[in-house]
Amino acid sequence: MRQTYPFTAIVGQERMKRALILNAINPQIGGVLIRGERGTAKSTAARALAALLPEMEVVQGCRFNCDPTRSDLFCDECRERLEREGVLPTGLLATPFVDLPRKCHRRSRGRHP
Repeated sequence: MRQTYPFTAIVGQERMKRALILNAINPQIGGVLIRGERGTAKSTAARALAALLPEMEVVQGCRFNCDPTRSDLFCDECRERLEREGVLPTGLLATPFVDLPRKCHRRSRGRHP
């Protein structure tokens, strides 16, 4: 298991840390794109904050991790399961951390190799 560097031990990078914290407080922001020179603690900061986030309650077996308290936002599969089974089992899941490849950038969006 990978050991995570403590978020509070990261020195400098105040704008990046603020952006990560704000996104943790309000996920509707939609994420944070961090870029910069190699060795500036980008991945370290993101992983450190992700390790502090609480687990999420999700519908068990849902590939979209639907929130069991928001049936109005269920995916089609969860809606069908709820109609069929009457109740959906839930479970806890670590808050997702998405690490994009180094060469991923906006210009390549939508293009095929």
